[in-house]
Amino acid sequence: MKVLLIDGSPAVKSHTSALLACLTELFKEKGLAAETITLKDWHLPYNDPALHDHPWDHPSEKVRSLVQKVADADIVVLGSPLYHGTFSGLLKTALDHLTDDALQGKKVLPVGNASGLRNSIQAAQQLVIIPRTMGGIVHPRVIGTAKPDYAEEADRYVLIAPDMLQRCQEIVNELTS
Repeated sequence: MKVLLIDGSPAVKSHTSALLACLTELFKEKGLAAETITLKDWHLPYNDPALHDHPWDHPSEKVRSLVQKVADADIVVLGSPLYHGTFSGLLKTALDHLTDDALQGKKVLPVGNASGLRNSIQAAQQLVIIPRTMGGIVHPRVIGTAKPDYAEEADRYVLIAPDMLQRCQEIVNELTS
């Protein structure tokens, strides 16, 4: 099984990236191939509606690569920080390049991060409808973290909250069983 984690955070030092790094390690511990796409580094162009039904013909190599990586994945993790009550524009742009059925039959896990505990799950909840619309099998449990769930190191954050680490482990177990 292949796992594709899509990081929709534009931040250099990102809580969302730290959450996806934790999940990547958990998937790898299960023996799965796990790859993360960090969208801030991909510089995807805006979606071209003329190519909506055949994005593999897009002139951008990055768009074609994204389309292929999603096609090859069995599990797709969509990660985003919470911006103005929803997920990031970077992630929306990436998803807009995919066909309507790009996630057909794939397991999809939405995950998000917010500044505060009250709205920590909101970005993940906002991400549920898109993969369902695209034929994805959205996991019934999502992950939402907040700043207090992390320790800050010089160049990155690390997820340390025991309850969130346990939730991540449980969900990875559920997705891979």
